[in-house]
This record gives sequence, C-alpha cells and structure tokens, in this order.
Amino acid sequence: MRKTLAGLGVILFSLVTAHGQSNLSPDRLPLIETQSAQISSTLIDPSSPLSVHVLPDAPKPIQPVLPVPAATPCPAGVGKPCALLGGRLYFRDPGHMTEHDKSWADAMKSKGILLGVTLNAASFVFDYKTTRHCIDTHQGAEGNPLMGQSRAQELSVGISVTALAYFFSGKAKEQGQGNIAFAILAGGTALHLYEGSRAWAICHN
Repeated sequence: MRKTLAGLGVILFSLVTAHGQSNLSPDRLPLIETQSAQISSTLIDPSSPLSVHVLPDAPKPIQPVLPVPAATPCPAGVGKPCALLGGRLYFRDPGHMTEHDKSWADAMKSKGILLGVTLNAASFVFDYKTTRHCIDTHQGAEGNPLMGQSRAQELSVGISVTALAYFFSGKAKEQGQGNIAFAILAGGTALHLYEGSRAWAICHN
C-alpha cells in the first residue's frame, strides 16, 4: 500500500513539473531580438572641411633691425664745397686721416701714420746701409756735410732728423691734418730711396 501511494506521489509530482515547464515553453517566452551589426558604408568626402587638418602658418623669422644711416654732414656730395668744413671740398676719408685725436700717442696709432712710419724707417735703413758701404769701401763719400763721414755722426744726425719728422707728423695728425702728416713721411721716404739708390748705383758698378 505504501509503495502504491509513493508511486502515485511520484507520478503526480512529474505531472506538475511537466505542466510548469509547458507554461514556460520557448514559444511563449519573450525572445531577445537579434540585431545584426551594420557597418555604415558612407564615405567621408576628402574635400569636406572636417577631413582636412588645417595647420597653423610657420612663424616668420624676426628680421634684425638695421640702424638708420646717419645723414651725411656734407649733403652736396663728394668733391663739393661743404659748410661744415668751412667751404672746403668734401672727400671721403676711409683712413680717418682728417679726424682729430686725443693725444700724440693716439695719433701715432692711426693706420695711415703707422704705414708711413714703417716705410720711412725702412727707407732710412736702406739709405744708411748703401751710404756706409760706399764710405767703408772708399768708393764714395757722404755728400751732406751735416751727416759727416763717421758712423756716429751719421746715425745721430739721421735718427734725430727722422725722430723730428715723426713728432711733427704725429702732431699734425692729432690736429686732424693727417694728410699733411702722411705727406711729410712720404717725402722723407722718397728722399731716402733716392739717395740710397744713387749710392747703390755708384758703389756697385
């Protein structure tokens, strides 16, 4: 009897379970709507402003500010009278020979004066060497009585005269007369070259 009741209970439980599963059958369950992944085939127009990357302009280099050229003191031009020069003709002075200097030492540092002194000193040495050669070899004598025939007198007089020429040349350049100073040095150089060449021609024949 107990076995019969247990078997009926199992059958009844199976029926209830089957009925519950039939109520939740897939036909009545809410189905999840499947969505297919769709890729948009719309192309981006290359001419569209959204597709163009607009880059900023490259910075322009900063140009150096050049100094404004000063007005020329003689507006009439080269070779024309200039009021600033007292009516004298104006000419360019690349060597700054017409500029004033603070002292005699500064005047002697000028390139034009240094060039004149160097050439003058070289010509003096040439004159002295050639003259002494003539005197020492007894092929000639010193024609200037102030110079004498001895080395001591010739050197002392020659160096003294040359030093005076350098002094006055420096003073002239200090006062803005550099062209006159260079003319003094150039004249002495020409005289020494002439006398030295003459002695060389006489004593080397």
